[in-house]
Amino acid sequence: MYKLAVLDIDGTLIDNKGNISKKTIQTISEVQQSGGIVTICTGRNIRKALPIAKKAGIKVPIGCIDGAILIEPETKNIVEGLELSQYEIDLILSAAQSKQVFVELNTGYIYHKFAENEDDYRYDIFNKRTPIGRIKSYMGGVRYIKSFPQLKAITSPIYQIVIAGKTDTISEIKHTIQQGDCNNIDIREHLWDKYLFISRKGGNKASGVKRLCDYFRVSMSETITIGDDRNDIDMLEEAGLGVAMGNAQEDIQKIADYVTASNEQNGAALALEKFFLKK
Repeated sequence: MYKLAVLDIDGTLIDNKGNISKKTIQTISEVQQSGGIVTICTGRNIRKALPIAKKAGIKVPIGCIDGAILIEPETKNIVEGLELSQYEIDLILSAAQSKQVFVELNTGYIYHKFAENEDDYRYDIFNKRTPIGRIKSYMGGVRYIKSFPQLKAITSPIYQIVIAGKTDTISEIKHTIQQGDCNNIDIREHLWDKYLFISRKGGNKASGVKRLCDYFRVSMSETITIGDDRNDIDMLEEAGLGVAMGNAQEDIQKIADYVTASNEQNGAALALEKFFLKK
């Protein structure tokens, strides 16, 4: 019997227009009323995840930034945060300095972004660099930094650093970081081509789900995870039941225990109905 469901947001809980269907909201409510727990583990930061949790009626702790942060949606209290140390931040940024790359620091609520050359902002895939795009990004917690020294001067807790650029440049930066004392950090380069996602060890969805299990006193074998993208693979593999969305790529569907309908066809709701409500 499953007790906990952990859902991704983009491509899973919401449709392609960013909306949660009435059916999904109703199904989550029914699972909660039946005694099941439904929560989220997303690559989004706190600012972008909390409105979705509220719409979905989720009040228990959720995982943000691929599980690097566990936070209570209503109180906004951080239950647990895996922030990078100042040494690790300096090591990573020094490796990227003076390189033709795009850099993003994630402080939980704000994305601080910088590129020395305008052309490298092409790696900032969520902003089309239009006036309207900039306004939307600002409202969504994005801040564009004007110089690398200003980027290095950011003092807020930093939970994830993303570096993107040409393949050989990214490989060089990774190698430089690994020459330092980096035993407590993870460098993930399999999520997107030409990107490094860097966080403290445990800053991935599988570890985030495990910490959520500990919080709820539920075992991984009693947990269902639902997702669609490459950063969901580890949590799909390690949960009691990993459910891939119908819109997930074929390789992700192959590693899942079950494939549901797409996010445009209420796939997450249908999976919750099948495994929690037995419909």
